Amino acid sequence: MENGRRALSAEAYEYIRGGLIRSRYKVGQRLVLRPLAAELGLSPTPVREALLRLVSEQALDLNDRNTAVVPEITPASFREIHSLRVDLESRLIQAAALRATAEELDALSDVHEQFQLACARQDEGMMAAGNADFHAMLAGIADLPLTANILHNLWARIGPLYALARTAPPARPAGMHHPHEDLIAALRAHDPEAATRALIVDADYARSWIEPLLSQGMVRDQP
Repeated sequence: MENGRRALSAEAYEYIRGGLIRSRYKVGQRLVLRPLAAELGLSPTPVREALLRLVSEQALDLNDRNTAVVPEITPASFREIHSLRVDLESRLIQAAALRATAEELDALSDVHEQFQLACARQDEGMMAAGNADFHAMLAGIADLPLTANILHNLWARIGPLYALARTAPPARPAGMHHPHEDLIAALRAHDPEAATRALIVDADYARSWIEPLLSQGMVRDQP
């Protein structure tokens, strides 16, 4: 019985954390226990445990009514998270470059193609989810599960920002490769340094359009 409850709590945890990472939830959004439990088809107890676990990981806050809320993020916090993300993901990418198989990289290319289709349609929700899926798969290829889990915790903090940015990133210059493509090419060449450079270009591009939105107060929930 205890093992079954833990499994349900873990199921709820992965669902909610995945929603944060893939921008299903927005900054400031309340995650109300009973509607969320109904959505998952679970009793409130395992869902409450999952929410409290995410609160302990600072992926969620509790408001004055003891309801879980997606936390606000300041420009300073974003810069800290961005720096940590680049450090951790660089480690993962360097490991991935040494062990990635052709099959894994073909699958990663497929995820990137879906992301690019979402970009072409200006489907902001699928763009954010596709980008998160790409980086999650990349972390899995590295086969460093502890490092990957810490990175996923950081993504749980920044995923909701993409849900509220309300505007797609500015278009890249015509003919410019997306850094994901350069990253995949570097992994196929088993070149850790080139892969790291591509990651830094990708991360800095994201920072260059998200950080000004935070500074200008444009990342806010809307009724």
